[in-house]
Amino acid sequence: MASKVSDLFMTFLLMIIGLALTPTVASSTTTAAAALDGAAATLVALVPLFWVVIVLAIGIAAIYVQMKGK
Repeated sequence: MASKVSDLFMTFLLMIIGLALTPTVASSTTTAAAALDGAAATLVALVPLFWVVIVLAIGIAAIYVQMKGK
């Protein structure tokens, strides 16, 4: 039981760190998008959205696996 609690804690911690890095990812993509135009700039502008979705999806999947009982 203690292992599950520590695994859940680590998952939440990694999700918080990943989401805390979102402004860094957003500013980097804004800088990169300034040098691009058209469709490339649009796709680069979507990177922060994908970042958040992937971080949350990995966290939710890890929590699901831990709660399911491996």
